Amino acid sequence: MSTDPRRALRAVALLAAVLGASLTSLLWRPDPQAVATWWPAAGFAVALLALSRRSSWPLLLLAVGACTGVSSLVAGRAVPISLLMGAATALEALVAATVLTHLGRGAGRLRLQAPEGYAGVLAAACAAALTIGLGTALATALVGEPAWASARTVAPSHLAATLVIVPLLLMPVRLRVPAGQRVEALAQGTLFVLAVVAVFWPSWPLSLSFLPLPVLVWAALRLTPYLAALQVGALAVVATASTTLGAGPFAGRDGLLDPLQAGASVQGYLVCAALLAVPTALASAQRAELTRRLAAERELSATTLDTTSAIIVVSDAGGTILQCNATLTRLAGFTPEDVLGLRFWECPLVPPERAETVRRIFADPDGSGVPEFREADVLTASGERLRVVWSNNVVRDAAGQVVRVVCTATDVTSERSTSGLVRHLLEAPVATALVALDDLGRVVLLNHGAEALLGRSEADLVSRPVSTVVTSGHPHAFISGTPVCPGADGPAPGELGPLEPSHCPARVPETHDWTWRHADGTELVVSTTISVVTNVVGRVTGYLCVGRDVTEQRRSQEMLVAALQKERHVVDRLRRLDAAKNDFVSTVSHELRTPTTSIVGYTEMLREGAAGPVSPGQEVMLDAIARNGERLISVASDLLTLAGLESGDSASWTRVPVDLVQVVEHAREAIHPLLADRDLDVDVEVSWGEVLVSGDAAHLDRVAMNLLSNAVKFTPDGGRVRCRLHRDEGTAVLEVSDTGIGIPLDEQDELFTKFFRSSTAQERAIQGTGLGLSIIHSIVRAHGGDVGVRSAHLEGTTFTVRLPLAAAPAAVAAPVAAAPAVAPAAGLSAG
Repeated sequence: MSTDPRRALRAVALLAAVLGASLTSLLWRPDPQAVATWWPAAGFAVALLALSRRSSWPLLLLAVGACTGVSSLVAGRAVPISLLMGAATALEALVAATVLTHLGRGAGRLRLQAPEGYAGVLAAACAAALTIGLGTALATALVGEPAWASARTVAPSHLAATLVIVPLLLMPVRLRVPAGQRVEALAQGTLFVLAVVAVFWPSWPLSLSFLPLPVLVWAALRLTPYLAALQVGALAVVATASTTLGAGPFAGRDGLLDPLQAGASVQGYLVCAALLAVPTALASAQRAELTRRLAAERELSATTLDTTSAIIVVSDAGGTILQCNATLTRLAGFTPEDVLGLRFWECPLVPPERAETVRRIFADPDGSGVPEFREADVLTASGERLRVVWSNNVVRDAAGQVVRVVCTATDVTSERSTSGLVRHLLEAPVATALVALDDLGRVVLLNHGAEALLGRSEADLVSRPVSTVVTSGHPHAFISGTPVCPGADGPAPGELGPLEPSHCPARVPETHDWTWRHADGTELVVSTTISVVTNVVGRVTGYLCVGRDVTEQRRSQEMLVAALQKERHVVDRLRRLDAAKNDFVSTVSHELRTPTTSIVGYTEMLREGAAGPVSPGQEVMLDAIARNGERLISVASDLLTLAGLESGDSASWTRVPVDLVQVVEHAREAIHPLLADRDLDVDVEVSWGEVLVSGDAAHLDRVAMNLLSNAVKFTPDGGRVRCRLHRDEGTAVLEVSDTGIGIPLDEQDELFTKFFRSSTAQERAIQGTGLGLSIIHSIVRAHGGDVGVRSAHLEGTTFTVRLPLAAAPAAVAAPVAAAPAVAPAAGLSAG
């Protein structure tokens, strides 16, 4: 038996059916006859073997024979006849299953779905009937019973059982009918039941036995084959049972038929019903399936014709157009009504100058003159011309005669236009070199730019390896992913082989400088970009090199790089000189400040009489010494402050919230000594509340004092100085304006440079070092602010300082390079 659980379960079920059918048939046989009038066990036994593997047949045959023999014994038959009938039944199943599987090509996979398959069932049933008839005759003869009487009853019963039972077990179970046929199926089923009941009612005559047959044909033609076979099986059960019970048209009433003849007659009736219904049902289902497939194929063909991008026109052998697709309307604008029925050369699609040529093509009756491919023009409904490629094929019948000509036209107008543009591009007098390579790295074409660059014609280079003209930076290096270095030698001409897609990863084309060789041997530096050309499946088909001669450009760049390198050395030297100058100024300032401080100190001691009384003349000289000493100290302090701000490595200071209101008030008080004996209108206006910025108070105080002192210094008597402090969108704004001598416009670009003094101040001999504004600018920039000026010659000056307001009153530590704090008096130096 099979190891497949489903096969094993099916085999057990069929063996049980064999045993049950055998017992039922023998127990219901017409008493006192020794044989049954119907034997459905034969159909179950044949199906059991046909649906099982051949390797399990011996065991199954023993089981079938045992079931039949046991049934005979239980039914009261003698042991010899029971054994003989069991062996005959097993032999019958073996012969029928062999015939069925041989015709069905493969045991275990039989599916009855076509009339051709039913021929195997019929052959198997006939073989089974013949085998069981001979076997029964031999068995009954051996035990001394009439052989012919048993054989003529048993053979029809087994024939009918095989024809009725086997199709039910081999057909796919399909009970569902389409929704549109359910009412019809209900009507047919009802009529079938009524016909069967009417025919096999105890009192109906034999002449009405044909009534169920038309209804079975109805089922065979309109319903599924399985439903038709199922109704045949139901008819077999009802007819056999009714006849056995003495009812129906075959019961043998009035002494017309004996029970054995009646059984043989009803089985013959069932054979006719099965042969009439089941093959018809299979043929009808096959026809319906073929019709459905044909409709689907026609729909697919029509859809394919209408969705293809090519024009398809079908004509007969004489050239009369029979069919066309929707692309004809889409591309050319002609509807089927415009072309159907016309001769091909009369079709408006064909240009007039081509009509005679097309007519000659169809002049050959056997179609041998129809060309396979031809490129030509066609006309559209609007009168425009399309360039198409015709692909013509003939369709022949079984005798080899041409019956159809299928013409397919593919539009290549855009392709030809593009090809023309490409050829025009290659022939255009452009300086860019275009070189196309095949997958072996050989030149296939180049443009005029490449010919001019290389000094060679296309005919000289086609089919030659690219290494003939590219001496370094070979294309193969870039394509294969190898780093490309200018001056690196490429592979030998024979080393560039075809590259598979896996060797050519997708990458954006890059540009590199390669060395190309001119025909005269001159080497040129060419900026080259190479692109990989692939087909639709990703296979490499070639490469495109785009080059531009950059020899002179690279030479100029090298000269420029050399000049820039030289300039860089000069700048580095100037930077070192500037650093040395700053160091010198800082050192001198420190060294100058110390003795000057001593001079000023001793001068003060002399003025105070530490060395004795001071005469009026000496007082004047001591005042001059002290005044110039203080001035010298101020200059040294300014130089040290600037050096600290510019170097960035002087003493660090901490940013803290500083109220600019207090800074301005302190600066106003500090300039009071400058206002003595002056006729100036000084106005200081500050905002209400605090104006907090983050910074160093001493440096910010220096900014305010320098601005105010400069305004006082450079404003003649009778003028006005105004200082205004306010907030403006998160910014503290300090504005100091005066009506003084101003600054010429052409000198304002150098206003914040060191030691700058305007020409107006120099003409008026106003003292100053030119460091004040430079200090202001450095301090403000170190605080994240900026300084602006608005001035003109003899029209006054306005300085505007903007500083970011502090975010919070808490101190924010941030080391910022600044000059050391100095006394307020030092801030009175003027620019």
